[in-house]
Amino acid sequence: METSQSISGLANDWYTLRAWARSSGQNEVYLALKCGNQEKRGYVPATTPGYRWIQLVVSNQVTDGQCTISLHSFGTPDSWASFDDIELVPSRFALSILGADISSLKKSEDKGGVYNYSDGSQADALQILKDNGLNYARLRVWVDPADGYHNKAEILAMALRLKSLGIKLSVDFHYSDDWADPGKQNKPAAWKDYDFEQLKQAVYDHTYDVCSSLAAQGTPADMVQIGNEINAGMLWPDGDYNHFDNLAALLKSGYQAVKDSSSSTLVMLHIAEGGDNEMARWWFDNITRRDVPFDVIGVSYYPFWHGSLAQLQANLNDISARYDKDVIVAEFAYASTVLEDDSLSNIANRKMASTVIHSHRKVSVSC
Repeated sequence: METSQSISGLANDWYTLRAWARSSGQNEVYLALKCGNQEKRGYVPATTPGYRWIQLVVSNQVTDGQCTISLHSFGTPDSWASFDDIELVPSRFALSILGADISSLKKSEDKGGVYNYSDGSQADALQILKDNGLNYARLRVWVDPADGYHNKAEILAMALRLKSLGIKLSVDFHYSDDWADPGKQNKPAAWKDYDFEQLKQAVYDHTYDVCSSLAAQGTPADMVQIGNEINAGMLWPDGDYNHFDNLAALLKSGYQAVKDSSSSTLVMLHIAEGGDNEMARWWFDNITRRDVPFDVIGVSYYPFWHGSLAQLQANLNDISARYDKDVIVAEFAYASTVLEDDSLSNIANRKMASTVIHSHRKVSVSC
């Protein structure tokens, strides 16, 4: 089923179509904006349970004074889709950041990894990414990593490569010798016997060392994360969520180190579970109550575990307005395969994959 309307008398410029939509889950549901021979679509994911609405946005460029708006749905007789508050406005919607975490690139290259364009021609991985729209790259940094990667020396070298291509740099401080996330925030071995005042100083010194070194070589970080997915705090147990005053003090120390190195560098506070608005409010209410300064909110969103796209959008809209900050989906990933016939276990099984594929295929969402 398709409903359409043509609109004429438009200026030859960019226009954006916005609409709220929901769907029970059909074979194909989308709204489209066709201008000339170019049609841009925004696909509607299944929004059950709860029939939550999601706002979709598509932009297109008018070349002959007119465009056609289409609402399309195709599914079984018992399925449905709804659209509401449809508007066409002169503007162009575009995400300001299109990024990727390239922390493992140097290690991959050292071990023989090569990268190719879709036509098979080999090229530098960063050039390929830039040619496909990348404008921001994230690099994690560990204090004393066992394998010798993800340290200050690597970040300094990678920052020069990024700057030569005009790609901005985001630095992700884990404050650990290995991965830090909501399930583990282990202190670096060198800091394990520090008292809290020493921990605060270590956070400052480590952050300042990396950030000031980047600035000194002419590649200051454009953005810095003080901690990685710190829902449950960092540097356990001193800075865990049972000790919010301590966590706030550690974050303030890291923030100050960043600004002392480069006043223009943005500071992000990054949590996981992007679809959980209750958790996000609890965490940032605690942080703002303690006057922790920050510039940007970052969230991770993994659709297998972190809720629907509608829940993500609702959360980002809410916390952006509630705390008057820009928001970034700092981490997102999707399974490269649902096959299970290799020697490695899958973190997401086939049943989970089929559910998410059905719910989130081909989605273009404004957050």
